[in-house]
Amino acid sequence: MYRFSRMLFAAAACCATLLPAGCDRNDTGRTAEDGPAVKVVTMQPKQMEFIQKIRVQANVESQESAEISSRTSGNLDLIPVGEGDRVKKGDVILEYDDLDLRQEIETLSNQVLELTESVALKKLELQRTRLDPLPSDYRNARWKLNAARVRKERLEHELNVFNRLYRSRSVSDLSRLEKFQEFKDSEAELESCTRDLEVLNRGLGELYIFIAERELKNVEQELANRKRELALLQEKRKYYRIVAPFDGLCITNSDTVNGYNAAGTDAAVVHCDRSKLVYAYFEERDVGFIVENRPCRFRSNQYDPERDGYATVVPYEVTKERYSYGDRSLFLVKCRVTKEPKPLRIHSTGQVEIVVPPEKERRCDERMPR
Repeated sequence: MYRFSRMLFAAAACCATLLPAGCDRNDTGRTAEDGPAVKVVTMQPKQMEFIQKIRVQANVESQESAEISSRTSGNLDLIPVGEGDRVKKGDVILEYDDLDLRQEIETLSNQVLELTESVALKKLELQRTRLDPLPSDYRNARWKLNAARVRKERLEHELNVFNRLYRSRSVSDLSRLEKFQEFKDSEAELESCTRDLEVLNRGLGELYIFIAERELKNVEQELANRKRELALLQEKRKYYRIVAPFDGLCITNSDTVNGYNAAGTDAAVVHCDRSKLVYAYFEERDVGFIVENRPCRFRSNQYDPERDGYATVVPYEVTKERYSYGDRSLFLVKCRVTKEPKPLRIHSTGQVEIVVPPEKERRCDERMPR
């Protein structure tokens, strides 16, 4: 993880001393063939420091993600989204086979239509009943009662006449019996008309109206129940289609059409890539070099950063929890991605580079064992 790259460049001391010595010799014996004299300039050696960098492995995560579980069980019928495809809010990710449910919905829809027609007919019947609540037998009850009384009185008088004539042997026994039977029939008719009038006076018309209202109410209640059942089935139908809750990248856990998924199965994960995070794990001795809100480079494994450029990340949180990996203690450092030369893929990997200032570098050298 550490990469110390300090180098010290200096000129050789022997060269610095020999060259001036060679130039100080007497040049009076030089000839034309020796050529012009060469001027030699000596320079002091410069010490150059290379910046120390700490590089750690890191992975790209989304700041917001949603795990979608199936609310129903069934066979997959359609998978319109591929692995890692970009989706918009409301796009269908997975769709289950809902043939049985569609048949139930169609049956209930037909029942709702029939009950709707029944309600319309019951309303018309109620209107007719309110206009003329009594059946035909009760419409002229008072007139029938009066007619029955008159007929009974007339037949009673005729029967008395027939009785006198029968005693005087003027009518036969059969004629007297026929007249007597007519009188009894008139009595029965009068009694029936009297009862009908009593029933009418007790509110027969209101009773027929009440019955018509109850019949209408029962049909309306049945229609409301069927509509409620239909709404529940239609509500259940949306569970057969898994849609994206927001814009982002989709990762499905099912890639086989006609495969079976039980209820509660994790069907897909949608990552919102509008804001991305980088998670890096630093060793305990390197955590002190991290400065929050100081930008640093991220070297992605997706592309060549020397050619396409480095991404920029900004650390914003160092978690308190320790993570053990072998004999090392690691701390999670969360960084926000502020610059992307190319879009970083969710769950891709790379390296975070932290620049160590020279004074901290020297302190680190002092802490390291010799």
